[in-house]
Amino acid sequence: MKRPFLLLLTALFSSMVHSHGQNNDTAFADMISKEWRLQFYGDNGKRQSPTARQQEGRMIFYKDNRVLSIENGKKENGSWQYDATKRLLTITDKQTREQTLYQVIKLDQDQFVVGYKDPAGVLLEIHMLPVKK
Repeated sequence: MKRPFLLLLTALFSSMVHSHGQNNDTAFADMISKEWRLQFYGDNGKRQSPTARQQEGRMIFYKDNRVLSIENGKKENGSWQYDATKRLLTITDKQTREQTLYQVIKLDQDQFVVGYKDPAGVLLEIHMLPVKK
């Protein structure tokens, strides 16, 4: 799940940590559980707009900790887990079992922002918006 689109969306996440109580876990699951699209991404203060192809991609999170990534018409399934104490979102690819870690910077009804450190050590900030239906 470390393809460029996922790098950008997620950049484009089975159980949750219970240290902050069930209400906080439920609130996070409620907030993340929707379809997201890439707004923009950046590193070192540089803002990059998504390509037309990246704009078509989606990340869909479900309350039961499943995640679906759609990139270039290809669907990939996985699971997500959130550690509230570290604000860390882990996505595990169902097929390869490969894990990708994201630092949750902001999550509300209107925006989802995560940080991702790529293999070269560059920190990317990924900004996503909900898909309104």
